Amino acid sequence: MEVLDMYETILVPVDGSDNAKKAVEEAANLAKAFDSTLQIVSVASDQRYVQYGVTLGQDVMESFRDRAEEILSDAKDIAEKKDVKAETHFVVGVPKIQISKELPEKYGASLIVIGKSGVNGISRAILGSTTAYVVRHSTVNVMVV
Repeated sequence: MEVLDMYETILVPVDGSDNAKKAVEEAANLAKAFDSTLQIVSVASDQRYVQYGVTLGQDVMESFRDRAEEILSDAKDIAEKKDVKAETHFVVGVPKIQISKELPEKYGASLIVIGKSGVNGISRAILGSTTAYVVRHSTVNVMVV
């Protein structure tokens, strides 16, 4: 594999956090250098937290989608300002599994650029860090920003 083909597609998960924004900026710099395409994703969890007395209804999922569209639009703006090709995707699923395994395969990504931690402290305390999981279980290289 030639070095220039190495990172043809870079996956960048975003959640609206400052760390995710930094990850988009770093991924855009890499994409510029390698002439890569960014696949920017926002993953809404479809898990039911029944044991915590919470069930996610349709209205909650719609608000997730609305917020995700804003986050994805901001991320795409960052990429486009650096003159980098970027596509955005809203995905529903288990974020850890989607980011570490499903999405790299689906989009042909050879690198994941991810922020060191996201916005949801309560979820992280309950479920563990998505970033830590992705680093341990990813099927492709991971850069933590």
